[in-house]
Amino acid sequence: MALTKVLFTAVVATGFATALSAGPAKADATTTCGIAADLTIGDKIISNIFCSSGVGAETEIRFDSAGFVYDFGTTISPPTQSGSIAYTITIMDPRAFEFQAVGLGAGCAFPDLGGCTVTKNVSWSGGSTSLVAVNGIPPVSYVFAPGVSTLNIEDVFFAQGQTVVSVVNNSFIQRAAQAPPDSVPGPLPILGAATAFGFSRKLRARIRKPAATI
Repeated sequence: MALTKVLFTAVVATGFATALSAGPAKADATTTCGIAADLTIGDKIISNIFCSSGVGAETEIRFDSAGFVYDFGTTISPPTQSGSIAYTITIMDPRAFEFQAVGLGAGCAFPDLGGCTVTKNVSWSGGSTSLVAVNGIPPVSYVFAPGVSTLNIEDVFFAQGQTVVSVVNNSFIQRAAQAPPDSVPGPLPILGAATAFGFSRKLRARIRKPAATI
């Protein structure tokens, strides 16, 4: 189900409070669209990276973690008005952990000169969803029912006028594996919002943004 920023923050905070990370934070793993090598951090692997013809070969792709939050970020080089980046993210031991939530953030340079839209298409065994950010606002997110350990992601971006897309950022939260329920997830507890925002800011700070990016 789609979440507001407040509820997504609650998910992050809950993960922090229960310490469900599969390992300590590690340095960035990086590649480019031209190389498109698989990336591994902790118990996650990014594979099947594909950048469309509208995305430059020098576009940097980073995979990072801060405890329980995993971050997939791109610095699009050169910034573009259209294109897409697709990949698969997999938890290597689904008996221990599963995905709890995914969030989408985006940045465009000179948004007042035309505007940009980034759409994240997410699919998994038994379901799919799409998240949309217009001019990078608002950041949007989605919480999964239990049992999701592999996600197919496609970030599609479009800008017009003199606006260009410069940054696309995806965050993933994991939890201990749960037995699938008969219905969709229930309400989420709102805990530790300040702590959650602190971790989110730390991750976003690692993504280099141009001065005009929002």
